[in-house]
Amino acid sequence: MLKMNSKKLFVIFFFIVLIILAYFSRSILKPILFSILIAYIVNPFVNYLIAKGVNKKIAVILSLLILFLFAFLLIIIIVPGIVKDVLSLLQNADEYRVIADKYKNSTGYNVLPQYMRSAVDSSILKVQLVITDYLKRFFNQIIDFSMELPTYILMPVFVYYFLADKDYLLSFIKSFIPYNERNKVLELGSEIDKVIGGFIKSQIILSIVIFILTFVAMVVLKIKYPLIIAFVNGIANIIPYFGPIIGFLPAFLSASAQSINKAVIVAIVFFIIQEFESGIIAPKLMGESLGIHPVFIMVILLIGGKFFGAWGLILSIPIAGVIKVTYNYIIKSLY
Repeated sequence: MLKMNSKKLFVIFFFIVLIILAYFSRSILKPILFSILIAYIVNPFVNYLIAKGVNKKIAVILSLLILFLFAFLLIIIIVPGIVKDVLSLLQNADEYRVIADKYKNSTGYNVLPQYMRSAVDSSILKVQLVITDYLKRFFNQIIDFSMELPTYILMPVFVYYFLADKDYLLSFIKSFIPYNERNKVLELGSEIDKVIGGFIKSQIILSIVIFILTFVAMVVLKIKYPLIIAFVNGIANIIPYFGPIIGFLPAFLSASAQSINKAVIVAIVFFIIQEFESGIIAPKLMGESLGIHPVFIMVILLIGGKFFGAWGLILSIPIAGVIKVTYNYIIKSLY
């Protein structure tokens, strides 16, 4: 028993060291992980073309060209609208101060006890600071991405080789595995592939659905900045638990600047969208969960966001799923 506990401690220590190494090499790992993500997205198209008789390398090149063409068209269509909304939001930031002053000068506000009014004033100031901080972080992320752009230029090369030479890479990895352990390791690889592939596929579909539903709702309700609100909500919903809150805030603030009634309606609409997503779409797409307790998921998100930023929030859950599957495999092998 003592021997088994020692082995378990060694496995845990191994994963801790792995996480520490990942943190210190995160600037290198980011483009590689993103390349793996793109490879998973493109792989079904590659397999489809190969099944139609297209040469594998040509199938990879065609799939990547289609993906980049789609991304380019998406950027042309969506990015100008988002930039316009962001600039408009910055120019009209005073609207939020006006609406806050309107509430403060209302009769209902004046009859509140002094301690309650102080609390409201403090809350308004905090909201303004949060908005300012959020915008600063947003632009800092853009600057950081621009600084790392030379590294990301290598991504198409990584993606190409991950797809075109997938069999060779797998054979190379298998050559380091003892023959009597290969079947077990391949089984583990298959489980990891299911975790990553299933997560990516479901999150892409969820983000697109949430983006469309949010955009349509904001346009119908005539809320300002519908494109940026829909974009933020679609991307934010990738993040479990915290994502819907992040996605809701821009819509609520924009609606509040127009009228309190619209703010209430927006809150109801977002609640309906979230219930539709979590109660109907997500279970259908995700199937069986990763088997990680919600408390651990929130802790994982906090750690991922703290040390790896936005990418940590997005990638921490599938990585945790991979670690869980690998850990279970190693422990099972020890017994």
